[in-house]
Parts: sequence; structure tokens; C-alpha cells
Amino acid sequence: MSTYPPTAGKAVSTPNVAPGPEVMAGAIKEAHRITGLGTPVVFNLPAGLQESTWSKVARLVGDAKPMEPGSENVFSVQQLRISGGVAEVDVVYPERGVYQLMTVKFKGGAALAWRVDWAYRWVIPATAPIANTPETMYAKSEAAAPTAPVTSEPAPTTEVVGESKTEPASATNPGE
Repeated sequence: MSTYPPTAGKAVSTPNVAPGPEVMAGAIKEAHRITGLGTPVVFNLPAGLQESTWSKVARLVGDAKPMEPGSENVFSVQQLRISGGVAEVDVVYPERGVYQLMTVKFKGGAALAWRVDWAYRWVIPATAPIANTPETMYAKSEAAAPTAPVTSEPAPTTEVVGESKTEPASATNPGE
């Protein structure tokens, strides 16, 4: 069995390639069919997936938008597990103001279309999803990166008499 995001002791799945996008989109559609009829589909995928994967999932789901900060009623893929011709996807979905967990199981393979076998709604409250779109993740990494102050003046230097080199002011004058 392979998983994404990685789970200790299990092989890592690569959901950027088939059947990853197909089963993630299928799980979002199934969770929405069961619990969210009449609401727009806003979805979230695990962090670290390529932008092309987000686009493919949106296209496969249909009229769907990726989650943005502040989005409500989000269907969020939490984990993907694939073993041969069986795949399971955990989706967090909104219900009566509380996010819950649902597992959607698929059967399929290289020569067979992936089809929902069953969906199980766990009675387990889940935390509200945080947007993982590539743009959001880039913004988070930019915000977390330390930035050096930008100055338009050169760093102060002191010339040592009788020598032709310059040294930083703090090296020759520790008190400054």
C-alpha cells in the first residue's frame, strides 16, 4: 500500500499522476453528492501537490473552485491510499457547521475505470481545513522566510592609515 501524505512504514504514493487525481476528484464528488447538494464545490488537496494536479482535479470534479483563505464549506482531501486495484481517500466535509471525516473507497485499475465502491461517514469531528493551493503554500513560505533589510547606502567602512584595505567599522571600532 502507498499513501500520501506519507505514513510511517508505508510507501509514498505520487498523487500527481494517475490514479491520484482521478480518485481524489471522485472522492470530492462523492462526498459532495452525499452531503453538500445545492452548495458550490470548494475543494482542498494535501499540501505539496503540483498546480497541474489541482487543475486536473478541478476539471474532473466539474464546476469546482480550489480553496482560498477564508473559504467555507470546503471538501478537503486528507489522505490517499492505493493498493493494487483498491484506493481509499479520506475527505473532510462540512455538516451542520462542523467538519467531519468520510472515507471513500474505489475499485479500478489501469484497464478499468475507478468507481466508488462505498463511502463511510465517520462520527469524528475534524479541524477546519487550511488552504494548500500552490499559490497559498508559496505565500506561506514567502511570509516565513526571513528577509534582509534593503539599504541604498553601502555598508560603513573605515580606512586604516598606511594600509590600502578597508574593514567594517565594527571590526576596527567595536564600540560603534
